[in-house]
Amino acid sequence: MGAGVIMNRGYQDQVLETCRKKIIDTQRKLQVAYEISQCPDGVEEQEEKVVCDKHGEFIRKVRKISVLGKQITSSRTECHQCLEERLAALQEEERESQAWVKQSTIDYLMNSLSIPERFVNCTLENYIPEGKESERALRVCQAYAAKWPERLKSGGGLVMCGKPGTGKNHLALAIAKHVILNHQSPVIFTTALKIARDYKSTWSKGSTRSEDDVISLYTQPDLLIIDEVGVQFGSDAEKLIMFEIINTRYERMKPTILISNQTKDELAAFIGERVIDRMNDGGGCTLSFTWDSYRERKS
Repeated sequence: MGAGVIMNRGYQDQVLETCRKKIIDTQRKLQVAYEISQCPDGVEEQEEKVVCDKHGEFIRKVRKISVLGKQITSSRTECHQCLEERLAALQEEERESQAWVKQSTIDYLMNSLSIPERFVNCTLENYIPEGKESERALRVCQAYAAKWPERLKSGGGLVMCGKPGTGKNHLALAIAKHVILNHQSPVIFTTALKIARDYKSTWSKGSTRSEDDVISLYTQPDLLIIDEVGVQFGSDAEKLIMFEIINTRYERMKPTILISNQTKDELAAFIGERVIDRMNDGGGCTLSFTWDSYRERKS
């Protein structure tokens, strides 16, 4: 299954479950073939030499049960080598299935992330810091990504604020790609304005979504990245929407990354100290991008 194809998680789980059941069944048959076990009452076990078409002669165990005075065969063991080869093939099939499930999940999540073309190739490895402040920002983002399982447990977020063109989107989307590639965590990348529009669209008479549906959409993924915080009009309703989403994610221990071109103080005044406090809780922090724009230096 490639990018752009809706991921059928139920089918993937079924493939892995079927493979696992076959492995367990084959392991059981091998155990019976090799081990000496006590027969239940009324069951007699015999050994006989038989020939496997592939591996030659082997000792087969045959269990018989007496029914109305007649001996009826209840089970026969298979060739040991055939069983071992089948088990190895099934284990390889399981590994391939797991790799397929992982890659199809990654493809689906990366496609759903909808990374802007400008940032498609951004990674933590190709971010080039220029100066101590940007080096620190990179180290913090690298540690944040490397400790993603801990972030999911504690819910710690990141606030990236400061001058435009300093690499905030590069680092945030690099973190997103890392958690998808290494942990298959769902990520949504959006803007504050889009969240406000989605929320307000529910107020129209023909809307098929409720306010709760929009809140649920943005609180479900493991990681939510909100860009352009502070660009929206800044009405009380929009600030309330932002707080509702961030607070719900905070309560559910789900990390959030905020990106803004405002300074730390301007952003705190805009969205409120309560939001900043929640973002910094659980091991989160605020990064101030105060150095000159890369784009300006290149021009």
